Amino acid sequence: MSLTKGFVTVATGKEQYYKIARNLLRSYRFTTKEPLPFAVFCEQENEYTKEFDEVRVYPNATRSYLDKLEMFDLLPFDINIFIDADCLAFRDINRLFEIFEDADDFCCFGRVLPLDDKTGWFEYDNLNDELKEKTNYVVGLHGGIYYMRRTEKCKAVFDCAKEFAENYADYKFKGKFETPGDEPVVALSMAVNNCKPIVHDLTSIICYWEHENLFKVNIEKGTALSKDIQISTDIVHWGTRFTESLPYKKTMAALNLSLENKSGIAITLSNIRYCVLTLFEQITKLCNRIINKIKRTFKK
Repeated sequence: MSLTKGFVTVATGKEQYYKIARNLLRSYRFTTKEPLPFAVFCEQENEYTKEFDEVRVYPNATRSYLDKLEMFDLLPFDINIFIDADCLAFRDINRLFEIFEDADDFCCFGRVLPLDDKTGWFEYDNLNDELKEKTNYVVGLHGGIYYMRRTEKCKAVFDCAKEFAENYADYKFKGKFETPGDEPVVALSMAVNNCKPIVHDLTSIICYWEHENLFKVNIEKGTALSKDIQISTDIVHWGTRFTESLPYKKTMAALNLSLENKSGIAITLSNIRYCVLTLFEQITKLCNRIINKIKRTFKK
């Protein structure tokens, strides 16, 4: 019997998170020739969740990053790929299953680092003796995509990550999270459970905030080019705050018009509108910088 596989995402808390999760789903179905089932983990069913193939409701949602750590018991498929809700797909991403085919039961994109490394999500020297005995490397990872097989080893990664989250301050994790972030505890749990991330060349996912205003995106043409590094990617990880940005809104306007089978003229007019809004935004920012500089000058 063949194994079932599909994608999952998480949407809890504000309506905005449900909306961007649906945006991710729509971008996937638009850019993928043969879409697989896509599930959403949430705290309630609503108008946004009804578009998903499966809806799994959390019994006790935290409305934080930690909801990701509760995914295992709700996994709907034998093989699951989680994608953060604040992402959009620009090309067929079913190839992710091929990329992770030979990976560990829990995996992601990242780096395997030596024990003396200081750039990963945790430092070996901060671990207690028991964890040091279980840890042979440090992990640096990107939490926008998690690959998960429904196995005991994958469950162990989640269980340990939840335990680390309960005592988050003890490990002096890296990153500036107001509440425990999933990446640090998952990184340590992967190391303890001997699961390694795989290296990638950024063609699968790129963070928008690391290349802000340097992306050329066109979802109708399947283009997401980071101009500063000249790499095209399948998925843009926008970050929640940038889902309110004009480039994101422009992309979604074009996508929704395409899904409604509107004419090319309608999409062109929408793109022109957002180009004008972008120009106005840039002029406003420039004027504000000039005004602030003048104010600072007069204060001296």
